[in-house]
Amino acid sequence: MSDAPPPANGTAPQADRYAAIAAQIGTVLRLPATGAWPAVPHKLDAACAHAIVAAAAAGRPLLVRGEPGVGKSQLARAAAHLLGRPFLAAVVQPDSEYQELLWALDHTARLADAQLGERDKVREVGNYIGPGALWWALDWRSAETQADRCRHNFNPPDDLDPALHLEQGCVLLIDEIDKADIALANGLLEVLGNGQFAVPPLGLAVRPASHPPPLVVLTSNDTRQLPAALLRRCVVLRMELPAEPLRWFLDRGETHFPDLDPGVLGAAALQILADRAACAATARTGPAEYLDLLRALSEVAADAQGQLEWLARLSVYFKKSHAG
Repeated sequence: MSDAPPPANGTAPQADRYAAIAAQIGTVLRLPATGAWPAVPHKLDAACAHAIVAAAAAGRPLLVRGEPGVGKSQLARAAAHLLGRPFLAAVVQPDSEYQELLWALDHTARLADAQLGERDKVREVGNYIGPGALWWALDWRSAETQADRCRHNFNPPDDLDPALHLEQGCVLLIDEIDKADIALANGLLEVLGNGQFAVPPLGLAVRPASHPPPLVVLTSNDTRQLPAALLRRCVVLRMELPAEPLRWFLDRGETHFPDLDPGVLGAAALQILADRAACAATARTGPAEYLDLLRALSEVAADAQGQLEWLARLSVYFKKSHAG
């Protein structure tokens, strides 16, 4: 198993692209809707911009660590936007297995066809192998060809532009990798280290043959320890709230709700932060609850006075100190 990054598939210089990313530090990116992900604003800070450049330039996955709600998943979308690449996402579940991210054999469909007497179809195992998210990310063309035979495992969003994928590669988010058993992270070591994997039933090696390799973004809520070998294969960014987080909260509030009165933003932030200090370490009130509270206030009243009145009524329902 190699620790060396996979070779770059493109020869065009990327210096201008990376310089353009650095030039957008401090600006608000308008991330478009894609698939089930809504359009959102994203303020780009220096650490995130530099981590994106480091991972893309080194040809390494980007592992983003931090508590829920700090914007780890959204950073992957920002990376796709900044790099001019399509965005794919696979959300890990507690029962997820690494094999599903590569390819999966649909035993149920094969059994059903056997019972229906589809002997010729059943003999060809390839009729039941569905490409996973990493297959689509690494080699779109072969995944598309295989999906014509069996499309049960992973479906790219309908609004994704295949031509752009073939030209630029993509950004693949593997979200909350620590939610599953550590076997999932261990299983990904080879494909993340070598940039390819085998599909033995088809005698096929999946690698970036028709377009540049993807930027893979992994997120972790740090609920369990990840393998050291995985950390070695990744560029690592830890997204943390600052020691004095009020200004950080206000900045996010202004980014997402620029029409709200500063007094409302500040009052809501102070309530969320006070509750955060009273929470257990395992489930703390944070940025997600703050933005949800602001969203509710923006809907229930049109002026600052009305929003402050509603804040007194609604804020308790966004606090977590009483829910632990």
